[in-house]
Formats: sequence, C-alpha cells, structure tokens
Amino acid sequence: MEKTPRDFIFDNLLSMSAYWACTGAIIASLTAYYGFSLALSNVVTGLSGTLPILQLAGGLAYERTTRPLRFLRLCNGTWRVLLPLVFFSVLLPRTAGAPLMVVCYVLAIGIYQFACPSQTDWLVSSVEGRVRGDYYSVREMFFMLTYTGVFCAVSLIIDRAARHGAQQTGFLAVGVLETMLLAASLTVLLRLPAPERPEKEEPAPAAAALLEPLRNRRFRRVMLTNMVWSLSGMFIGGFAAVYQIQVLELTFFEIMVWVTAGNLCRSLCTPLMARLAARIGWKNVTALTIAMMACVAALWAAATRQNAAYLFPVLSILGAVPYAGMGVGFLKMQVATSPSATRSMYFSVNSLFNGASALLGSVLCSALIGVLEAYPPHALRCIFFVGLAGALAAAVMAARIPCREA
Repeated sequence: MEKTPRDFIFDNLLSMSAYWACTGAIIASLTAYYGFSLALSNVVTGLSGTLPILQLAGGLAYERTTRPLRFLRLCNGTWRVLLPLVFFSVLLPRTAGAPLMVVCYVLAIGIYQFACPSQTDWLVSSVEGRVRGDYYSVREMFFMLTYTGVFCAVSLIIDRAARHGAQQTGFLAVGVLETMLLAASLTVLLRLPAPERPEKEEPAPAAAALLEPLRNRRFRRVMLTNMVWSLSGMFIGGFAAVYQIQVLELTFFEIMVWVTAGNLCRSLCTPLMARLAARIGWKNVTALTIAMMACVAALWAAATRQNAAYLFPVLSILGAVPYAGMGVGFLKMQVATSPSATRSMYFSVNSLFNGASALLGSVLCSALIGVLEAYPPHALRCIFFVGLAGALAAAVMAARIPCREA
C-alpha cells in the first residue's frame, strides 16, 4: 500500500477512535455526572447524529475556498483541540462546568461535521484508483479494532472511578487519553498531501449547487433512504445509549465488556460484508443490515432491569454487526451516484438532509420521552417500536435503489 492511503488509515484510526469514544454511553455518563434530565441527556448524547446538518455549509465553503489544504487542517485541528476540553470541564464547579462542557461538545462535534464532506472528498480523491477494492473495508476493520481498545480503556477508567467515588478524576484521565490520541493524529494530519481537485469552472451559485444533487434521481433515492434510517436510528441506538445507563442501570464494566465484544464481532464481520457485497452488491448489503437493526430495536423493547444481564450481551453483539456493512454501503452508493467534480457538494447535501432527519428524530424522541416519563419505566420501551417501523421502511427503500455499480 502506498504512503498516502496508509496515512489516511492512521489518521482515521487515531482521530475517529478518540471522537467516537466521546459519544454514546461515555457522554451520557458525563451528562449524568452534571445531573442533566433524561430528555436533555438524550439531546446532548444525540448531537453526533443531529449536527451533520452543518455539513452543507461546510461543503459550500470547501467548494469556494482557494486554499483547500489550509481549510482542512484548520477545521480538523480545531475540533481535535476542543474535544478533550469536554472532559477537562470537570475541573470547574458543576454550575460552570456543565455549560462549558455543552459548549465545547457542541463546537467540537459541529466543526467536525462542518469539515466532514471535505474530509471524505479528500480521502476519496487521494486514494481512488490507487488502492484495491477492499480498501474501505480494511480501513473500517482496523478502525474498529483501534476504537474497541480505546473504548475499553475509557470505560475501565470511568467504571473504576465510579466504584471509588472519584468520577471527577476518571473524567480527567479520559481527557488526558483523548489529548494524547488527538495530538498524535495531528502529526499524521500534517503529513497528508494537498487534496487533488479536478479542474472546473467558477463555483455555481449556492442555490444551483444545492439543486444539482436533488435533481439526480439515483442519488436522491440514496439520500432519502439515508434520511429515513437517520430519523429512525435516533429511536434505536440514540435512545439506547441513555436507556442502558439511566433506565437499565447497567454498570460501565458491563457496558465495556459487551460493547467490546460487539466491536470485535463488527471488525471480524467487516471483510465478510465486503465479500457478501461482491456477490449481491452494496445496496443489498445496506438493506440487509438496516433490516437487522429493526430486529435489534425489537430486542431493545424487550429489555428490562430483570433480563438485562443476559439480553444486553445479545443486543451489544447484534447491534454492532450491521454497522460492519452499513456505513461502507452508504458511502459506496453515494460515490457510485455522484460525479467526481462536485462530489463534496453531493456529500454535503446528503449530510444536510441526513442531519435534519436525525435532528427531527432527536427532537421527537426527546418529546416522547418527556411524555412517557410520567408513566411506569416500561412505557419508555415504546420508543424502540417507532425505530423498528422506520428501520423496516428504510430497508425496503434501500433494496429498491437503482444502483448496480454499488
């Protein structure tokens, strides 16, 4: 493998492991430390799924910049500096630390999402034609192995701190670990070459740039499927991150053990998904994995404090396996249905509507939580049935996309 594709893998391993280790159960535990309500905790925990709405602005800005490398380095460097501050906020009194944590988290996630289309375009333009067809699957597999190790370390730190009544020390230790990972990722980021941008005319007006992807029928089908999944996903994985801590009352050690097992299974299944895609196509793999998430939603609806000890391991493993193919599948379909010259704009428009759907899902889910909190705890399980219905609809839509290349 050439140096540039290899460096993109290293950058992804370091930065994305740190990024995703700050989401889900970890950020939910921090909101619990600050005493956030269940509904507010769900909103904050779901920001990684709702803030992609900012990607359209990022794509427009990248299309018009005359210094793309500086743009990429500035955006990527900024969010990597802000993210550890989320955990260092515990050094302040809770009344001051809570708003600082939210501000740093919103800015870090927001700037990352703002830069996402340009980052993806940078990767695709730099490696396409220079790597084997399984490059993205290999990249995903190594990322999952690294992320699993980071998540395991973070979870052990938080769990040990909670057992000894030293949560503040635990969050500080996580902040130090995040700083080390992101500092290392910056050294790799600075080695990456300038993006290759095809010669093109002056950028089209913003309205025209926005309408071009919407007029592309095949791309529009991919985008609509992604939107339906993003909305329904907030009622499954988004809510599950809060549900497992504040309703099922699972310990961080339990979460760490079984999420680690799930991530390892996801890593092992990633090359299998690539082989399956070679036979049936990535769009069918995507449809299959979304249908699997509908089954996971049904199992979450059956989870209670009484059966969590044996049902949560099943959920952790079954809930991780679909992501071995879903993310790569959606990326492959977007690449196959968008022109290379304006691909970053296509990614941005997809992310705008995808993020808007996730934001709507988060708002609706939080509103439903607010209503159901007045009832016995088992009433909250109805939320997973909403996600189940949406996931089934998205699976059918994915299977019907006219996209032979993927």
